[in-house]
Amino acid sequence: MSTVRLQHPEAVVDVTTKGWRVEAPLTAERVRREHPRLADLGVSWPLATLDADALDHNVATMARVCTGAGVLVAPHLKTHMSAPLLQLQLDAGAWGPTVATPAQARVAFSWGCPAVLLANELVDAFDASDLLHRARLADGVLWCYVDSRRGVQVLAEALAARPQVRRHLGVLVELGAAGARTGVRGTTEALALARTAASHGLPLVGTAGYEGAVTATTDVHGLAAAAAFVDALRDLAAAMVAERLVATPPVVSVGGSSYLDVVLQRLPLPLPDGSRVRGVVRSGAYLSHDHGMYARSDPWRRMRPAAALRPALDVRGQVLSVPEPGLALLGLGRRDVGFDQDLPLPLTVHDGPEVRPATGRVTALNDQHAFLREEARVQVGEVVTLGISHPCTLFDKWRVLPVLRSGRVVDLVATVF
Repeated sequence: MSTVRLQHPEAVVDVTTKGWRVEAPLTAERVRREHPRLADLGVSWPLATLDADALDHNVATMARVCTGAGVLVAPHLKTHMSAPLLQLQLDAGAWGPTVATPAQARVAFSWGCPAVLLANELVDAFDASDLLHRARLADGVLWCYVDSRRGVQVLAEALAARPQVRRHLGVLVELGAAGARTGVRGTTEALALARTAASHGLPLVGTAGYEGAVTATTDVHGLAAAAAFVDALRDLAAAMVAERLVATPPVVSVGGSSYLDVVLQRLPLPLPDGSRVRGVVRSGAYLSHDHGMYARSDPWRRMRPAAALRPALDVRGQVLSVPEPGLALLGLGRRDVGFDQDLPLPLTVHDGPEVRPATGRVTALNDQHAFLREEARVQVGEVVTLGISHPCTLFDKWRVLPVLRSGRVVDLVATVF
């Protein structure tokens, strides 16, 4: 268990909390003490829920395979932005959270995280100064990316203004690809930027990139593209070591969600000089997994021995109307569930204590409605549980989520978006 204990306000459900109908505030402390049945609480549909057993399984599975490969986990906080869920990941051995923005980094430092990886460029002078100050107050470390001379200049000026924060900063040269997202285009150009960063006195720690930006498929060509990108990051790290631009072992950080099998095969290999890298994966989706995009890309079935994650997140909506044969309208929509990758997947239909498998499909979402078609025997007032695709675009729609185990609420987790 991690020695880091995050400090944060406890989740509280009140009359303003979506998904609940309560007369008095319902606290996480009370829920952990009493373990009430969800059916006995004041639920007002729709409601997103988490499965405690699946969360425990997923965090343990990720920790096991990464530890076995000698790779660190820096789970992406942007997925859930929840201190209790991050604590679960830290307790399983995570290095610290990855974040995408300075605002998210401030949240992590405010909770007491001593190590934060900002997987993005830090090019605002005020944010750079502020985050370095917060890292020093935490007696911790901030890692961040550079992919431009301007980014190098901003960080160098921040260090010049606060030389005492130098040991709290680690800089990663981000490698990209043509037509992809951020990152220097090509290892030759990236090595040149590393030389510039070193000449400006920046404390370089390694390289980083996102393999999901160079391919979107998991066929043989997609897997080869992901492997080639990881190898390019390693080549860049080796060149930086050879020129003594970075201490050993160099950090090499990748995404590690859809291509975790490739990452764990390539990342731990020795560099040409025999030295090793400090591999870091930044996946955030592994904790909750899903029934959609990550279930399809599932790298776990490609591993040997094969492993599996479990979907830990669903959303439940009530049937509001059956206006014509073959069509039911659920009381949930774009305000409640992500739709950037797939529409939600009907799993079960609940009629009081009776549960049956769902047979229909969601064909469209409005702001507050879901169009459920071909669901046999569905009745007004029944509740439909739906699986989701891409958890990163569901958590942000919920302030508080109940964590369930065997129908009982064992915790409430708050999000901060």
